[in-house]
Amino acid sequence: MRYDGRQMYFLDRILQPRTKRNLLHTPFLALVLAFSSGQAFCELPNLGQDAAAIISPYEERRIGEEAMVQIRQQLNFVDDPELSNYIRNLGKRLTRPLLDDQREYQFFLIGHPTINAFALPGGFIGTHSGLITNAASESELASVLAHEIAHVTQRHWPRLVAAQKERSGLTMAAILASLVLASSGDVNASGIAVAAMAADVDSQLAFTRGFEREADRIGIRLLAAARLDPRAMATFFERLAAANQFSGANIPEFMRTHPVTNDRIAEARNSAAKLPQHGRVSSSRFYHFRARTRAYHQPDPGQALAHFSTAMKKKNIPKAEQRAAQYGLTLVHLRLGNFAVANKNVAHLRKQNPGELRYQLAEADIAIAAGRAKRGLGLYHRIYTRNRTQLWVARRYAENLLNQRQPRRALGVLRLALKQAPKDPALNKLMAKAAGETGNLVQAHRAMAEYYVISGNPYEAINQLGIAARMARKDYYALTAIRARTSELEAAVARNKARR
Repeated sequence: MRYDGRQMYFLDRILQPRTKRNLLHTPFLALVLAFSSGQAFCELPNLGQDAAAIISPYEERRIGEEAMVQIRQQLNFVDDPELSNYIRNLGKRLTRPLLDDQREYQFFLIGHPTINAFALPGGFIGTHSGLITNAASESELASVLAHEIAHVTQRHWPRLVAAQKERSGLTMAAILASLVLASSGDVNASGIAVAAMAADVDSQLAFTRGFEREADRIGIRLLAAARLDPRAMATFFERLAAANQFSGANIPEFMRTHPVTNDRIAEARNSAAKLPQHGRVSSSRFYHFRARTRAYHQPDPGQALAHFSTAMKKKNIPKAEQRAAQYGLTLVHLRLGNFAVANKNVAHLRKQNPGELRYQLAEADIAIAAGRAKRGLGLYHRIYTRNRTQLWVARRYAENLLNQRQPRRALGVLRLALKQAPKDPALNKLMAKAAGETGNLVQAHRAMAEYYVISGNPYEAINQLGIAARMARKDYYALTAIRARTSELEAAVARNKARR
């Protein structure tokens, strides 16, 4: 199927009940979603009253959480502490200038080779691994995140709903989930959105084009405020358009949902020219982040191996980028089970930069994978002892302890980590596993309950607490705490229902 420029706009691809178009051929609506009315570091356009009247900030968050519950069940969420730590920190850097914004943004990664990113109501922002590996610089990657953040700050989602008042916001979680899944190739995500939602597409195109331009302008200002290169958005758009003459099925999802025109590139370039110029050099963290993403999430490890081998031969590139290429090569060999080659590469990296935490951890991972668990865990222990406040290090240590059947040691690591980050879903889930493997089933179910609360699924959280209460019936203090937490969650659920 071929698409003309008009059809590349997301509404045209979503809402055509007359043609009964299969959702597997549609991009997702999530790229134009937004939530809440916080003020930014600079003056933002007046959002008007209709959006808040149609969908409250609370309702937006709930819709986003419900959509996240559904897509978590089917998409390949990247569960890598090192990668998650980087994308969260980059997201925080971009949102820090939003001084009065009280949202709890969540930045996460999807293992998928397409060039794409999306935002859900409430500040949930996902990035595909394909976008990361195709970003030429840290600022290019940040420009896409900034664009998505701008959709959120400008409340594009409720403003779209406000423009179509006959449409209920309460049906949108299922719609959003189906569209995200469809755009990521999930074969089960068909029919839901078309059944739940219909619109006159032609009347919406100008409105959504305005959203895209507005998100570009705000995103560029966020880049400059975060001391990143504000020109990167135009550069990224231009590079995608110039390097690929996309047509038909070969159009990347990002290009479908963000149609790039010469006018849009020029407008982005002009906006950037008026702002302070920062961040032209990418950080070493970015190069290593991109290398790790390619090493573990390139569908064909052979292609990743060839890429890193070629990159290491390049001259006139930053030393940090060269070292990152060798780091990526090390991880691909580890992925392929070539432990001797991986160990040789990491030894070279350790000699160049013995203090680099990533290389130390890679050495430990190679030792464990090669069957030398005692040495590997010993290295992890030394690394963790020197870096207790680095939660991603604590999590990797705990994961390896659990894999090596040492749950009691893992419990100690996780308890300390959860004191620093009690709302971290991954740490709570690991705590549930560690507690269960030590026989403390009450603690295991309570930890799982907190995991579900954080993940936006209070019903399953209440169910987990019910199981914990039955097991703790002889422990007065534990039972009292469980009942109090259950009452708290039940009251929250009741309030949610009352607001609908």
